[in-house]
Amino acid sequence: MKKSRDREENPEHFDAQLEQLRVLVEKMEHGGLSLDESLKLFEDGIGLSRNLFKLLNQAEGKVEELLATMERVPFNRGEE
Repeated sequence: MKKSRDREENPEHFDAQLEQLRVLVEKMEHGGLSLDESLKLFEDGIGLSRNLFKLLNQAEGKVEELLATMERVPFNRGEE
């Protein structure tokens, strides 16, 4: 299970899925597809979108977690 989680959180995996989604959208925009082909591409695109949102939410949670552990240092505007 750890391997699949590592793969899902891997930024390269995110980029690959985003590229797959871009290709699907491009195919659909060019048209000339049957209804069945269009529905299949749409379904695949929805699946990719869900995965991408999941990965973005995980990344956001990790950033929030890291920020919460940072020591808060007041910002000095050059006044010492």
